Amino acid sequence: MRVSLVVAVLSSFFFISGVPLLAADKEVATGAAADTAAGPNPSNSPSPAAPLTTPGSPHNPEELPDRAPKSSTEASAAGTPETAESAAAPPSAASLEPHKRPVPEGYAAAAEFFKQRKFAQAQKAFEEIVASGTADINTHLCLAHCYLQQKIYSKAVKEFEILSKYAKNSMSLQKGCAATATSLRNAMRGVCPANCLKGHDPRWTLKAGSKVIQVPHNGGGYDTLTPNDIGHLIVQEHGNSIVKGICPVCEGTTEVPVLKDGGPMPKL
Repeated sequence: MRVSLVVAVLSSFFFISGVPLLAADKEVATGAAADTAAGPNPSNSPSPAAPLTTPGSPHNPEELPDRAPKSSTEASAAGTPETAESAAAPPSAASLEPHKRPVPEGYAAAAEFFKQRKFAQAQKAFEEIVASGTADINTHLCLAHCYLQQKIYSKAVKEFEILSKYAKNSMSLQKGCAATATSLRNAMRGVCPANCLKGHDPRWTLKAGSKVIQVPHNGGGYDTLTPNDIGHLIVQEHGNSIVKGICPVCEGTTEVPVLKDGGPMPKL
């Protein structure tokens, strides 16, 4: 099974009329995998033409309620302490978590570069938004794909890790980004990114003096994996762990050439 690494995250995008939005109240539909030889297909990559919509976060910051603090004179006349009014002021975008932030300034211009496949220019524009401290989830998502398109894996993995932590509008997006970040990290350490059994798997335990991994079996009991299964693909079928033969990616060694920036997109 050889599909592009980015299927983990691309499968988490929700497309409406060609424009993806993060799912705030429902899971995201599964997307198509990109051609690994050419890198992620921009038609399947996030199109940043429309900004993220989240409850309570209007597209236009001007739509936020006018709750500016009163002057000291006005506060005294109203008999209300100025500090109380200040506390009622809306928080700044930088003080919010990324999934709650409104569309940041400069997003539309950066998105236009992305749509035109000018990834280096889009990268710079998105990075400026991140540096300002106002980047929302769509900004990080598009920046991650700018890095992937240019095969800058060392920076892409950091964006996917941010998304795995803060993309709280969609559980599937969080999980997909977490899986992508893990696969990239493994590939950058020379660990096979495929789902083959590894000798350093933290689930290994000792049972009756033997090293095993026990996975709950659908319907009761456990599926038992042994050291003889190391280097074999482990897939889930009907809730059960099934050994599917030697891993075609690492050929059973559980190791691959260390992934470096500029290198070919790793496969699963």
